[in-house]
Amino acid sequence: GESPPYRELEDSYGLCGPEGRSQISKNGRTSPLHPSNGQTGCLSDNPFVEDSEEEDTEEDTTVCSVVEKGEPPKISVQPDSNPESPRKRPRQDTQYQPRQDTQSPKPNKSSLTLPLRRPTGGCSPEPARLPCPMCSHSDTNPESLQEHVNRVHLDDLSPLVQSTQHKCPLCSQQFPNPTLLEDHFHTSHSDLSPARPPHPAHQALACPICSQTGWSANQLQLHVDSHFATPPSPGPSTSLSSGHSSASDLVLAQEMERRERDRRRLEEERQFASLQALYGMDEQGNFTQQSASGLRKAVVSGQLSVVDYYERSHNLAQSERSGVDDGSSVSHRITTVIRGLSVGSHGVLGTWMASRTDHFSATFGDKGWGCGFRNLQMLLSCLLNTTQYRETVAMRLAGNKNLVGMVGMPSIPRLQKVIEDAWREGFDQAGCEQLGGRLVNTRKWIGATEVATFLSFCCVDTEIIDFHRPTAGDGSHPVMFQWLLDYFSSGQTVIPPLYLQHQGHSRTVVGVEQLAGAGIKLIILDPSHSATSLQQNTMRLVRKTLASMKSKQYQVVVVRGVLDTTAKRDNKKVIRSTRIPP
Repeated sequence: GESPPYRELEDSYGLCGPEGRSQISKNGRTSPLHPSNGQTGCLSDNPFVEDSEEEDTEEDTTVCSVVEKGEPPKISVQPDSNPESPRKRPRQDTQYQPRQDTQSPKPNKSSLTLPLRRPTGGCSPEPARLPCPMCSHSDTNPESLQEHVNRVHLDDLSPLVQSTQHKCPLCSQQFPNPTLLEDHFHTSHSDLSPARPPHPAHQALACPICSQTGWSANQLQLHVDSHFATPPSPGPSTSLSSGHSSASDLVLAQEMERRERDRRRLEEERQFASLQALYGMDEQGNFTQQSASGLRKAVVSGQLSVVDYYERSHNLAQSERSGVDDGSSVSHRITTVIRGLSVGSHGVLGTWMASRTDHFSATFGDKGWGCGFRNLQMLLSCLLNTTQYRETVAMRLAGNKNLVGMVGMPSIPRLQKVIEDAWREGFDQAGCEQLGGRLVNTRKWIGATEVATFLSFCCVDTEIIDFHRPTAGDGSHPVMFQWLLDYFSSGQTVIPPLYLQHQGHSRTVVGVEQLAGAGIKLIILDPSHSATSLQQNTMRLVRKTLASMKSKQYQVVVVRGVLDTTAKRDNKKVIRSTRIPP
């Protein structure tokens, strides 16, 4: 999952902030055999192999076939020979004598089909299992492991989360929800967390006088000065020794207080660094850099071939120049497929779906932080294919009315730039301040308020519906389910999908199923589901029941129409929400 923490939204009158490697053989790339020496060699370094890896060596493998039966040949060992040597021994005088009653034709070696040399790289070992950083689960597929982390540890809504206590895999502490467990993991086990290592300036220093340790650079200077300070003069009733003792006690008390302050400060800095890394605000990398790194790792692990690597790299470079998504993760017209599978299903009385919507899944460049952008792309896939919204949205994206017909799906860097443009025009200043006024070339998460800001900037009228608390005793949201059913069954000509935000993740609602017995199931698209998994298990992945949606708060971004006047557009610069229940 991946969105910034909620920013509390006010009601309709208030302000609202943003809320096996197929092992490419180590490419010790084996050189061709040369007729002169028959040896193999290693050519230039492979860009996908760590320099520290050793080169593979190959030995010729000969195929021995026994075609005759009889007494084994007698082999004599020469006095100066080494019986343990694996080298080929010279032919002995003793000849193999087959039995007279068995005819053994001489084998024709040209008819052998077994290869005389192993394929380059040898046998592929079983892919290494990747451990989950928060439980004992492991998986050979990084994509499946990412989905496991999102659904089991970061998504309170997942039906897989049954336990009320979440135990730290590295110690005995337990926590009531995954968020507290994750905070504990990043702070108490910082050596395994993605937070920045302590700055050298924060390393403990020792006093050169008394050898006490634990001092920062500033505190050490004060401590050293205390050794040379003149002790107070003894009073009429106080001896010199007692005066020295009082001064020492005072210095000791001051040192203990300073040490405690320093400890608290370092702890706060570690927690802050952990939160920055968690929400992509540590300024460590961006979409382009993470994409390049992810592609290299995919080649080394066997997920991509070298040809696929260069093709994907070329498409990413072209996408960065044009600002149009490369389309590597899109599943076109997924709502049409889901409608066909839902209608007529057992127990389904009615199915209501959004207008044509495509599914966009996370790629190598945005895994772990880009779900908000991918859900925004799903929403735009509907608007850009609808006459009512296409020209309005495309005009803002292209910046030129003559280029409206050439606008494609914006890439994540392009979406980041448009949100920054909206901030510069005065939209959602609270959100701008919270995210530091900068999204381009970062991995910062976005939420419901940033999506509403983007659409309002593009002259699309939006509303944020805040289901701020559960409406049932078991922690579920039946009122929200009924509201969604009414929205999709309203009979409008164009029904855009809904952006659904909750703690730690965001998804896209594209439909509702009415079940026998007045039950309701939501049809939700999740960016963490790959195109392949969605094709293989479509309905199992998209259907969500009332029991599986138990987050404390949900925010829904609804498209209401077009902002056809400047006054209406300016009115959207301040984010407001509607609270349900009031």
